[in-house]
Amino acid sequence: MNRPVLRTLRRVIGTSRRLVSGLGFDASPGSLLLVTAGGDWAVKQIALAVQERLREHFDSVQILDDVNQRPYVTQANIHCLCRPAFFGSEGIPPVHRSNRIVVSWLHGGKDSLDRHVAAACQHLERHWRKVRRFIVPNSITRAKLLECGVDPAITHQIPNGVDLRVFRPATDPGERDRIRRELGLPLEAFVIGSFQRDEDNQGRPKLIKGPDTLVETLATVHARRPIVALLTGPGRTYVQRELTARGIPFLYHWLDHARDLVGMYHAIDAYLITSREEGGPTALRESLATGVPVVSTRMGLAVDLIDHGRNGWIADVGDVDGLARGLLTLIERPSVRQAFAHAGLETIRPLDFSIIAARYRDEVYRLAFRGPRVARLAPSGAAAERS
Repeated sequence: MNRPVLRTLRRVIGTSRRLVSGLGFDASPGSLLLVTAGGDWAVKQIALAVQERLREHFDSVQILDDVNQRPYVTQANIHCLCRPAFFGSEGIPPVHRSNRIVVSWLHGGKDSLDRHVAAACQHLERHWRKVRRFIVPNSITRAKLLECGVDPAITHQIPNGVDLRVFRPATDPGERDRIRRELGLPLEAFVIGSFQRDEDNQGRPKLIKGPDTLVETLATVHARRPIVALLTGPGRTYVQRELTARGIPFLYHWLDHARDLVGMYHAIDAYLITSREEGGPTALRESLATGVPVVSTRMGLAVDLIDHGRNGWIADVGDVDGLARGLLTLIERPSVRQAFAHAGLETIRPLDFSIIAARYRDEVYRLAFRGPRVARLAPSGAAAERS
């Protein structure tokens, strides 16, 4: 079926749905719908955290993979927790105009290396006025969003959170060695972590995640000092192949549940982030929360959180030598590792999910949504000023 026919069919379906929705079969004025775009990934964890902490302010809080799971919903409060949940590369969903929409745009702009993000920006430029409020997690993403014409007055910069009840430093001094024995890691090795998805469904590397820079950085460090890389995340085929070809020791360990990551963080000495574009990444927040020193490229939330030389090490995107210097500094100077870890724990405290969920409520939902309990939200003075 060619594109013109698909577009016509999509318009017909959208019109039909709007007419049926107008009958009010699924009117939900007091509900909050959290839309994740599917998958058991970082956005799902955000949805679960918001659901737990803000349930009391709505008649119901439901998590959906796709807003089309409630095709006839009207008068609802809908928070699309990532760009694909509302602004897809093919367009936006036919949501009834009585619904109140908030969209979290996590990363990327018109110049993104991800063609889906670049295509979505075209729809953003046309349809941003259908959204009551936008949330961006970092200053770079905010700039990208405004380049697409979005009104800065409806844009709120709130970082994604982390559950500090789960992600926290090891309390038992022997836990590191115990976990390393379980994983089969050398007790004396300097272990560098990389826990991410950096390939697509076809096993091709996602350059936006910087797997090429990751391999080159580890190779540069390995030429100077012995290291072991600890990997998890779907696939990692490219990284595993390239590390093997360069003779760099690594262990790939698959995890079934996100909470199992805590032990992985407790087993490593440093975390390496080599992404070109991110909303966070999640691993940055989790590393800081578990007391793991971070070496990162200058992108995403790292730009706003990392104070170079105080709570982490930051280098330009693609700067293999700069990233390698950061890791070598951590290897050769244990006092720097300790200082980064201590400062990182202080840095991450304001990003606990309980605080971030409250900021959603006070700074965004209070202005964008309606409902018997939402309407009674009284913002704090600080929240009112930030809004």
